[in-house]
Amino acid sequence: MSTRARVARLQRPTGIVLAGVWFIALAIRLLYIWQISYAPFFDLRLGDAESYHLWARRIAHGDWLGQGVFYQAPLYPYFLAIVYRLFGDHVTTVRLVHAVIGSASCALVARAGMTLFGCRGAIAGLLIAIYPTALFLDSLLEKSVLVTLLTAALVAVIAGARDRITAVRHLWIGIILGLLALTRENALLLIVPVAWWVRSVSTWRMVRLMVLGVAIVLLPVALRNLAIGGEFQLTTSQLGPNFYIGNHIGATGTYEALVEAHGSAADEREDATRLAEQASGRRLTAGEVSRYWLRRSLDDIRSQPLDWLALVSRKFALALNALETADTESQDVYAEWSWLLRVLSPFNFGVLLGVAAFGIALTANAWRRIWFLHAIAVTYTLSVAAFYVFARYRFPIAVMLTIFAAGGLAVAFDVFVRSGPRSAPRASTLRIALIAAAASIGFAYLPVADERAARAVHYFDIGATLARNGAGEGEAMRFYERALAEVPGMPAAESGLGTLLVETGRPAEAIPHFRTALAAWPDHFEARYNLGLALARTGAAEEAAGELTLALGARPDDVDMLAALAKVQLTLDQPEAALQHYQQAIALRPDHVAAIVGSGVALATMGRADEALARFRRALDLDPANADAHNNLGGALANAGRVAEAVPHFERAVELAPRDENARRNLERARRVLANGK
Repeated sequence: MSTRARVARLQRPTGIVLAGVWFIALAIRLLYIWQISYAPFFDLRLGDAESYHLWARRIAHGDWLGQGVFYQAPLYPYFLAIVYRLFGDHVTTVRLVHAVIGSASCALVARAGMTLFGCRGAIAGLLIAIYPTALFLDSLLEKSVLVTLLTAALVAVIAGARDRITAVRHLWIGIILGLLALTRENALLLIVPVAWWVRSVSTWRMVRLMVLGVAIVLLPVALRNLAIGGEFQLTTSQLGPNFYIGNHIGATGTYEALVEAHGSAADEREDATRLAEQASGRRLTAGEVSRYWLRRSLDDIRSQPLDWLALVSRKFALALNALETADTESQDVYAEWSWLLRVLSPFNFGVLLGVAAFGIALTANAWRRIWFLHAIAVTYTLSVAAFYVFARYRFPIAVMLTIFAAGGLAVAFDVFVRSGPRSAPRASTLRIALIAAAASIGFAYLPVADERAARAVHYFDIGATLARNGAGEGEAMRFYERALAEVPGMPAAESGLGTLLVETGRPAEAIPHFRTALAAWPDHFEARYNLGLALARTGAAEEAAGELTLALGARPDDVDMLAALAKVQLTLDQPEAALQHYQQAIALRPDHVAAIVGSGVALATMGRADEALARFRRALDLDPANADAHNNLGGALANAGRVAEAVPHFERAVELAPRDENARRNLERARRVLANGK
């Protein structure tokens, strides 16, 4: 039999096994998507998913280069833009594409396991196929699915490169590493252990080829950042803010926004830049902003080194904890809508870690062949603990753990079943393996995370998104209340519920919620601003003015806040102060119609009728359908004795705002005046 025929014969069963793993994984993922399709949040894009969606739409519509230095890792939105161009941007379409990609990841993990441990190594692919967190993350509308695919591809190619040392394979190792760094920036650190392994099994030429592969991917991105943003950044400019979030004095090991209640990527970038520039007293480039936060982090570490070491220990424990620390979307909340996810949930990270530890002990004799798995797993764990921990950030570790677990199960089968008890390892080896498994599981179940907080965050985000989209006040309120049931007094949920109550005409009910939020977050200017609005609507004008003034102190250039404070000052008979704040708002935004109308009211109150008329007319030039401007212009004309000219404006105001009793009364009075000839 020829060499080609023997290779084909060996590859045929491998291909069948891999196809079987892919099919099983896809079937499981499609069933899961069908189950969660009935959830009220299935079509919602929460957190990063919304920013990636908007970014991908801009790319799909032709904005391929974008603006400034990348702040978020760019690979996923560009991939998503291609999906949008080919298949459309419906949520179900994206989730189905993710299911196909996630299934391919399972097949690649199976391939790596088979390369390292024989046919039984395919168990690794089956483990990742039924691993509930993999199932959950593959369906999310964010980049985790690509991270898993690239991690699996990296391990599969490295596993095969030892036996077939070729230039193309090592070039591909570098390309995959570069792509992985464009989805998770901390993956750049994997270059060190991978290069070390490449050198140990081949030559420096292969190391250079690997580095060339990385450069092929990252150099165009760095040159794009230089051309568009003016700075040479290999991937993104968020190193400094991210390091500070995870390492500042008082950090908890998970994400904490630089400004209270600001969790989106857009908020983070804006806050990081604004705060750094305020501290520096000048405009800063993206790289300078990153370096500012990095310096602050290092200053905090130097000032309290023991506390920082304790923090790193906590982050390491979080990175290996059985609970899945969620940032925006919680696996537990999705499990409420999927019996499949609930059935698989006992197979959590803690169990996987224990089985992997058992496998590591039993495969210790093969360390020369598989030590790259140990190096990648340890390096990635440390890279996560260096910043802050989320379940989706630490997930690539699970790829290595499933392969270790499969290796251990394969060895156990060969020794205890196939070869019989006479070939069993020494009792001490078995004891070590069992002790390692038990210790790992025990460590994973240390009480360092709170699953209630993760559920509460997800409920809050669902409520906030529903409220923002106007999808149903009752549904939004229900999810806010569920968040508060999980974590009573949760500031974000209290503030969100209060805002919804104000918007639905229940300001008196909203006030206690804002006060509770501010008790925990005294610097939360949005809650204070909305409290001011609620107080104003309940007639507590003086208290409202005080709250709005405090809120304005945090954001002196907030146009809406300036206009709101000015409106309250008018009710307090302070037209001069009101006019000053309206003028500030107009200077910041000359097209702010509400501020222009309000300034006209202040001018009219001060007896400056001609100026007031000019303001109202200016407002109508900008927005001809503004009922408030029509009503106030009609009032100014009527006060000037020009009632006939006022009537059409009152009529238009009533037409635009049928429930405005003030406009309706003005119209009735004007008509009576004309009818009486007065």
